[in-house]
Amino acid sequence: MEKIKLIYSLNTYPITHNRWNMGNKLKDTIYMTAASILYSCQWYEEVELYVDDIGYAYLETLPCKVTLVDFDQNSELWMKPKLSVIENQNTPFIHIDNDVFLKKSIAMEFDKVLVERKDIAYHNYKDLITFFDQYCNGMMFWNPKLRYAWSCGVIGFKDLELRDDFVNGYKVLEDVFEKNKNDYECFKNSCNGKGWYLEPGLLLEQYNLTSLLSKKDIIPAVLIPGESHQKQSSYANEIGYTHLFGASKYHPKNINKIEELLNEKFNAHYKIIKEKVNLNQTVMV
Repeated sequence: MEKIKLIYSLNTYPITHNRWNMGNKLKDTIYMTAASILYSCQWYEEVELYVDDIGYAYLETLPCKVTLVDFDQNSELWMKPKLSVIENQNTPFIHIDNDVFLKKSIAMEFDKVLVERKDIAYHNYKDLITFFDQYCNGMMFWNPKLRYAWSCGVIGFKDLELRDDFVNGYKVLEDVFEKNKNDYECFKNSCNGKGWYLEPGLLLEQYNLTSLLSKKDIIPAVLIPGESHQKQSSYANEIGYTHLFGASKYHPKNINKIEELLNEKFNAHYKIIKEKVNLNQTVMV
């Protein structure tokens, strides 16, 4: 398998500022990130974590390169630090979200761009596409007619010019979002009661990439194939891939399993991190 750098990013600000209205999930996220990275370090030679000062204090001893970064503090656009890290890579890379676990060696091979899977939950994008289309209609990277998006739980680029186009598209959408915040709040209120949540981060990252690739007639390499959740899950289980989507990652069952896994499989690293957690319980509450 061709060698390629795996990168992670962790900004603790959304986690400590009540993201999803679930309270402070710093301890859970620290353990989760550690487990994800420790798995990856078993299969890949070059792994790097970009992390803010709070996360750095707990994770600096992991067996990978750990780079301290001063991320923007924005709990709503939670993917912004990830995009910043992606933007600053100067060699081919694969970014792994910290709620992804590679329990086997997976050949992540691609030519231009790699995505995780097709996100077929179109309801997460439908209304947001309508809102952004009034500002983005006619822009070269924008296609509002798609009925799917590529999930970026894993996202890799060998074509760095394409990466630049992706990041630039993000910046345009971010600017639209920030300049029209009052209109967005009114739009958000008008969508209440429809039975699903509005997540602008998904549009700025995943639909942005999907629209760009459609405009350029580029079909990405897909790590987890399948047109249904059932087929995707079956394939993911077969290759040893787990992604804890959304707030499900913080379900007590999953959190307990992650800590048990760290204790049993990566005990030396777990002891170091747990000692730091125990010393800083007031920060974790």
